Amino acid sequence: MKLLNRLTVFLLLFAILLAACGAPEAPAAAEAPAAESESEEMGTTEDYLNASREETVILDRTSPLQGSDNWNPYVRGSAVGWGYTEFSDVLTLLNYGSGEIENWLAESLTPNEDHSVWTLKLREGITWQDGTPFTADDIIFSTELQMNNDALGQHFAYQEWIESVEKVDDLTVIYNLKKSNVRFKLERFSDNICGVDYFVPKHIWEDVEDPATFKNFDLEKGLPMGTGPYKLAKVTENETIWVRNDNWWAAEIGLKKLPEPKKLVMSYTGTEEVRLATAIEDDYDGLHDITFGSFQALVAQNPNWIAFQDEMPFVWPDPCARSLTVNNSIEPWNDKDMRWVLNYVMDRQQIIDIAYEGTSIMGPYPFPLYPSMQKFADLVPTETIAKFTQPNVAAAEEILLAKGYEKSGDYWEKDGEELSLEIQVYEGISELERVADVFAEQLQRFGINAVKVNLIGGTWVEYLDTGNYETQSGWQTCGSIVEPWNTLRTLRADEVPPQGERHQLPHSNRFRWHNAEFTELVDQISELGWDDPLLFELTARALEIYYDEIPAIPTAQSKKLVPFNTTYWTNWPTIDNYYQRPVIWCPSFVGILPEIESTSK
Repeated sequence: MKLLNRLTVFLLLFAILLAACGAPEAPAAAEAPAAESESEEMGTTEDYLNASREETVILDRTSPLQGSDNWNPYVRGSAVGWGYTEFSDVLTLLNYGSGEIENWLAESLTPNEDHSVWTLKLREGITWQDGTPFTADDIIFSTELQMNNDALGQHFAYQEWIESVEKVDDLTVIYNLKKSNVRFKLERFSDNICGVDYFVPKHIWEDVEDPATFKNFDLEKGLPMGTGPYKLAKVTENETIWVRNDNWWAAEIGLKKLPEPKKLVMSYTGTEEVRLATAIEDDYDGLHDITFGSFQALVAQNPNWIAFQDEMPFVWPDPCARSLTVNNSIEPWNDKDMRWVLNYVMDRQQIIDIAYEGTSIMGPYPFPLYPSMQKFADLVPTETIAKFTQPNVAAAEEILLAKGYEKSGDYWEKDGEELSLEIQVYEGISELERVADVFAEQLQRFGINAVKVNLIGGTWVEYLDTGNYETQSGWQTCGSIVEPWNTLRTLRADEVPPQGERHQLPHSNRFRWHNAEFTELVDQISELGWDDPLLFELTARALEIYYDEIPAIPTAQSKKLVPFNTTYWTNWPTIDNYYQRPVIWCPSFVGILPEIESTSK
C-alpha cells in the first residue's frame, strides 16, 4: 500500500540511503580554507563571551535546563543535550542528503569479510581541547570503561556486541565482535538516529574514582572536554554558552573550515508562543520544530526565516515515525484486545488534519516511509493496513462488550470502575502535544476518560524507562531508515522487568512487551545483510506478530518544520542545499557549523 503521494518529491532524496551502510566510505574531504584570515589573532574565552550578536548563533531549546552541573555523557539526567551532543566531533557521520558516511575523527573504519572484526584508523593530528593528543588509548579506555560498568552509557549494547578492543598503534584500534554486525559503523558511530557513542579523555577520566557519579563539570579545568570546535564557557539558569576553539584540530589539518560563529548559545525562553516572539525579534537563529500556523506567523512578521522547503508542506521528513507508546505490563493494556480498542478508536486522518495542519501523512507503520523502507512496508498485507487507516468504533465497542464493559453515561465501565487512560507528553514538543490532544478528544467522545499530562523532559524519560506510565505520545520505535532491524530491535526483549525497574535493551524494552518468537526473529535479522533474501522472510513474520499484538500503536509519519534565520547567518541546509540534515538537536549539527556563513561579511 502506498502512502507517499503527498511527500514523494523530497522523500526520494532518501533513496540513496540504501547504499549508506554497505557502500564505500566517502572520499577524503578536500582541503578546507581557513575561516579567519591568517593575520587575525586567536580570541580568548572572555573575548568570545563578549562576541557581538552578528558573531553569535543562538539556538532554541523547548524545555528548561536540567542537571546543569552534570555533563557526564554516560549517565542519565545530564545536560549533554545542551551543546555537548550537538557541537562535539563524531567518529563518522551519516549524511542524509548524499547517503554517504563521512569520515570525521576516523580516517577509516572497515570490516573484515563477515563483519565480525572492524578496524578503526584515526586521523593524525587530533587533539583534545587542552592540546593532549587524541589516540587509540582514548578509544579503548572509553569503550572498556562502559564494558566494565553496568551503570554507564552503552554497557548493555557493548555487552551484546563487543568481545574486546585491541590497540595496534596510537592511531589504530581493532573491535572484535561477538557476532557479525554489518551495521556496526552506522549504528554506533555515524549518528544514524540522533545519537553516537561518546569518547572521553583518558588522561582525565583515568583518575576518576567513580565514573557513574562523576559530573565532568569544572569550567576552570576545561570540563566537559572534547575535541570539537566549541567548548563550554558559561552555564546560566536556562542557557549554555559555548565559545569557539580556535585550535580545533580539523581546521589545523585542513579537514574542515573553522566555523565563523565565535559564540554559540543554547537558550530556553518558554512556551512556543514566547519562543516565536523571540524568533521574530531575531533573538534566535535556529528553532526546534514548530507548527505550520506558527511558521506562517513567523515569516509574516520576519521574512528572513526559512524552512527546509520553500513551499508547502515546508517540512523535513523526520526518521522517527510517531506512535502511542503503551505500557504492555499493566492492566488493562497488557491485553492485546484492549490495545486494539485504542487503535480502532484512533482517527489518524483527523490527527493529520488538526495536529499536523495537513503537513504530514498517516502512519500505519512503526518506521518512516522513506523510499528505502517501502519494500518492507509492502510486506504488510493491504487488509492489515486498512485496520490502521480508518477508525472502527463498532469493532472497539464489540471488544469492550465481550470483555464485560458497559457504557454508563459518558464512559465505559467494568465492575464499577471507569475506563480511563493517561497520555504522557514531553512538555515543549508541540507536535506530540497536539497529537495527544486530538487523540484524547477522540477517546473522550468514544467513552474512555483520556487525559493528557505534560511532563518536563527528564521526568518523561524517567517514567518511560521505569514503566511509570500507561501511554506516552512518542517515537519509541525510531531506528530504521534503510532496513528494518533498527526499529524491530526496539521491541526485542528476553523478559519484562518489574514495574519501577529500568528497561535495558537488548534484554528488555520500554514497551514492557515480550514475545519469544519475535525476539528470536530480531536476533536472526541482526546478523543478515539487507540484500539477503532471508531478511524479507523473517521481517514479514516479525511484522505479522507486531500487527497482531500492536505493543506500540503507530499514529503518524513525523514531519519537522525547523526554521532557520537568515538575518545574521546563511547557507543553512535546505532541500536545494541538502549537505546535512536540518536539525539543531543531534550530533549531525557539528556538520552544519563549518558551513554557515555570516551575512556581515
